[in-house]
Amino acid sequence: MLLLIAITSCTTLAVVFYIVYSYSNNDKKLVKDRIGRYIERTGFETVINNNPSVAKADEWRVLIRRFGRYVEIPQWSRQIEHKLVQAGVPMRGAEFLVICLAVGFLGAVMLSVLSGGKLLLGLLGGILGYIAPIIILKLKIERRVRAFNSQLGDALILVANSLRTGYSFMQSIEMVSKEMPKPIGEEFARVLKEMSLGVTTEESLNNLAKRVNSEDLDLVITAVLIQRQVGGNLAEILDNISNTIRERVKIKGQIKTLTAQGRASGIVISLLPIAVGILISFVNPGYMGVLFTDPIGKAMIAAAVFSQLIGIVLIRKIVDIEV
Repeated sequence: MLLLIAITSCTTLAVVFYIVYSYSNNDKKLVKDRIGRYIERTGFETVINNNPSVAKADEWRVLIRRFGRYVEIPQWSRQIEHKLVQAGVPMRGAEFLVICLAVGFLGAVMLSVLSGGKLLLGLLGGILGYIAPIIILKLKIERRVRAFNSQLGDALILVANSLRTGYSFMQSIEMVSKEMPKPIGEEFARVLKEMSLGVTTEESLNNLAKRVNSEDLDLVITAVLIQRQVGGNLAEILDNISNTIRERVKIKGQIKTLTAQGRASGIVISLLPIAVGILISFVNPGYMGVLFTDPIGKAMIAAAVFSQLIGIVLIRKIVDIEV
């Protein structure tokens, strides 16, 4: 009963928001239609009309932005916006919060329906749905940092060669932004834009370090800032750092190869009890049912889960070697 009331209330609230949103955009649509009679269509409008998926995505973005105004939390938004910048996602914190809440609501409804209306499982589905976009964002940040580190050595060689041919440091950064692919080309283009708008080189590089959480990049920026203060051959310094980064990448690859067996063993050991339990449940449900009904069985399951977590942590500590 409580679940039905909650679903009905959320559905009613969503309908009210949609009606308010439709009426608020009614005047804008009328003005746009009247203006469209007197001005010529632009190429961008033609592209949108020829691609309904683009227009639909834009409508969803506007709708998410509108809901974001009602759920915005300033402190949380600032923290998550920093993560969004690191991931290269052009989105505000309030918009990401709307997505988290929407996915959480869908997860709660789906798990409640599949479990036959159990509120506890519905709450668990809501929590998992809310956390899922945050986990995806974290994985995207890690993937982007790895891609940035893999391109950093080539970018430093390009900057060093540009400096040797007589280019300035700003022109070398411009060449990297044009010649290198994303994400490093995009980040260097942002540095160049900040410097063109009057931001100092030191501050632009520090902003780059904040956007890309990379130890290799911190080493490069520290070397560049020291060179600008005390002088020296910047091209030679960048060459040395590039060689160091390449060696680190090579060593990391070797470590990853040598620890592949340990990581595979950890995955197998973690999934094997779950797979065996599911298989026995299908073959003989009554045999496994005792573990979930008897107090001793529940204690054994709790002890098994705790032991599995300890094993996973220990295996990760063994195979996670920092360079």
